Amino acid sequence: MNSKASFDLLSGLSDFAVGINAYGIIQQASESSQKFLQLTTGLVHESIELIIQSEDIDLFKEAQEKAKNSREKQRFVLRLLRQKVLPVWVDCHILPLQEDGYLVAAFDANHWKDNENRLVYLSTHDPLTGLPGRVLLNDRISMNIHTAERERYPVSLIVLNLDGFKRINDLLGHNIGDELIKAVAERLQNCVRRSDTIARISDDEFSLIMIRLGQDNIEMIAKKILTAMQQPFRVNEHTLHITASLGVSIYPEHGKNSSLLYKNAEMAMYRAKSLGKNHWKIYSDQINDIERTDLSLQSAMYGGIEKGEFSLHYQPIFCAQTGRLRGAEALMRWHNPNHGFISPMRFIPLAESNGLIKILGAWALSSACHQARQWQKAGLKDFYISVNVSPRQFVQEDFLEMINRVLDESGLLPENLMLEITEGVLMDNPQRSKAILAQLHEMGVKIAIDDFGTGYSSLAYLKKFSLSVLKIDKSFVDDMINSAEDMAIVGAILRLAEGLNLLVVAEGVENDAQLGFLRQRGCNLVQGYLTGRPVNSEDFKEKHMA
Repeated sequence: MNSKASFDLLSGLSDFAVGINAYGIIQQASESSQKFLQLTTGLVHESIELIIQSEDIDLFKEAQEKAKNSREKQRFVLRLLRQKVLPVWVDCHILPLQEDGYLVAAFDANHWKDNENRLVYLSTHDPLTGLPGRVLLNDRISMNIHTAERERYPVSLIVLNLDGFKRINDLLGHNIGDELIKAVAERLQNCVRRSDTIARISDDEFSLIMIRLGQDNIEMIAKKILTAMQQPFRVNEHTLHITASLGVSIYPEHGKNSSLLYKNAEMAMYRAKSLGKNHWKIYSDQINDIERTDLSLQSAMYGGIEKGEFSLHYQPIFCAQTGRLRGAEALMRWHNPNHGFISPMRFIPLAESNGLIKILGAWALSSACHQARQWQKAGLKDFYISVNVSPRQFVQEDFLEMINRVLDESGLLPENLMLEITEGVLMDNPQRSKAILAQLHEMGVKIAIDDFGTGYSSLAYLKKFSLSVLKIDKSFVDDMINSAEDMAIVGAILRLAEGLNLLVVAEGVENDAQLGFLRQRGCNLVQGYLTGRPVNSEDFKEKHMA
């Protein structure tokens, strides 16, 4: 096919078609070319470079040279200029001619270039919030580290995890959860500078890169973010409350590449969460040591269950008015040959996180019920045993079945068993909690709210759920003699319980002044070092059944 025939064919098929000489001067142009580029004058005798985006001219010349040397068509993507100013993406083809010239044909590529850009955007950004995602975050951490290394300034990385988001998402649905995430993203943007980067890493996790901020300044930012997250979120008709746990790492002290900096910030975040959530921690070697110790303890825990290293201690519970022994709380203890005595404050959260709390909890419930029944047979009348129930146990499908089985096997009457749960356990899934508590109440099992006053403390849930006992947290009892605020809180809880026909157990009673105040205010039951420390079953029998 000769050059004229080729040009005529391409003119009818393409959006743009011109013939140029070896110097890039247009010798002929299709009618569609002028229309496509929205020009008022013709193209002939113009340089083709005048209608190519300046950044793409070298690309065009390179393709032209390849076509000349190979004598084959070259295909590539570049931008032509509409009205000689507005770039438009085209799929471009250069064909070398027998004579010293070229045919240039182009097809409008804006539609698929837009799709390509959209795909690139979606691969690097969170579609819900429009924030950068994990891939782009890593790129920006690396880029900021590279610049900070050259200019010698710190880079702080914050990893933020939302406390309680999963519960809201499960209870109210993903639409509400999505709106909450968008509100969180907006609030975070108001906490930092425009030059900082905020990224969404997963469902409930965000990350922030802050340049030129070191350890001296980051505390102010962390506290600002925590305070912002504590403010209520209004989503549709819902007023939602969440908190956040933050971990911080700083370049270059805590890592000199993106992966190490992120790992250490994440480790600090998990340590903050283990402190009770709504905290922030900056990475340190100590945190690393703690994490390694925790891994060692987790490993030892598996063997400890098999080897019988766990035991129960019992703290007596007395009637505050008469001093008569009424019951005992079963408390888990662990003594490992290598680690020694391990505090429940350490191993209980670990057991929660690795799922072993289900095994330990079932063992503790069974052992405590059997022990209580033995003491009843030995002469302790109207004696009850109180057992703590973990969040993981409470949501087990066979939880009620396990309670029934243990009561049957031990022979303990349901009214002599008290299960202690926290306010947070109830509120994780209120509807399911209400159903479970109703069945336990029907069986005769007593339910106590542990650490009352430190969580939700809502009058609504006290009316809604089938409860028997409120346990006043030790933190209120400790200083109530010297603190008017704590004294008022304890007094209010006692009046509230009386009005709702609930018993009250005061925890952590350690002196006569505390006991006297509680008696005067009508408290039902007390436990603490004043009346008896937790001891093993043999010592309990010797001290309290002699």
